[in-house]
Amino acid sequence: MTILKKPAGSLVPLTELVQNRWSPRIFDASHQLNPDQLTALGEAVRWAPSSSNHQPWHVVFLTRESELFREISQHGLTGFNQAWAPACSAYAVILGRKTQGEKPRNQAATYYDLGLASMQLVMQAQSMGLHSHFMGGIVPQEIERILKITNHWVVCVIGIGKQASLEGASQDLVDRETAPRTRLEPGDVYSVNTPLS
Repeated sequence: MTILKKPAGSLVPLTELVQNRWSPRIFDASHQLNPDQLTALGEAVRWAPSSSNHQPWHVVFLTRESELFREISQHGLTGFNQAWAPACSAYAVILGRKTQGEKPRNQAATYYDLGLASMQLVMQAQSMGLHSHFMGGIVPQEIERILKITNHWVVCVIGIGKQASLEGASQDLVDRETAPRTRLEPGDVYSVNTPLS
C-alpha cells in the first residue's frame, strides 16, 4: 500500500505541519469523521484571527453520508473535482458574510479573514492526521441553492479526509498525485530588507 508523502522542499526546516501539508486527491472513501473531529475543525475556525474580531464567516460541514454532500458533489463542483472529491470524508463550505450589521462588508477584507480561518481549519485537520484540498472549481449559484444561502458569498469548498493508497486509483489521478510539487523561486515570493524591484 503506497500512501504518498510530498514534504515541502524548503530551504530550511519548517514546522512539521507546514512541511508535510499538501493537497492530495486520493482519499479513503470508507473513512468517516466523528462528532469530536468535526467539532475540533469548527472550533479551529471559530478561534481564527479576524479584523476587529468580526469573524465574518460561516462554515457548513457536510459529511459524506449526507444527502447535501451528494448534492454538492453532483451539482456544486466542476470538472475533475467531481471525479475525486466524493471520496472525501467531508466538505467544508466556506462562506463570507456580505454585511456587518446593516452595512455592506468590503469583499477583499472579508476574503482575507476567510483565508486565515480556512488555513487554520486546514492546519487543525493536518494535526489530526487528515488532509485537505481547497477547491475553487465550484458552482456558487448551485451551492447557494442547495444550502439555501443568503447574505453570504460562497468562497470555496475544502475536501477533508484520510489520504488513501495510490493502488486502485485511476491513472489520471495517480499522475496528478505523483507530479512534483513546484513553487515560485524564493525571491519571487519574499524579500528581506529590500524594496520590490
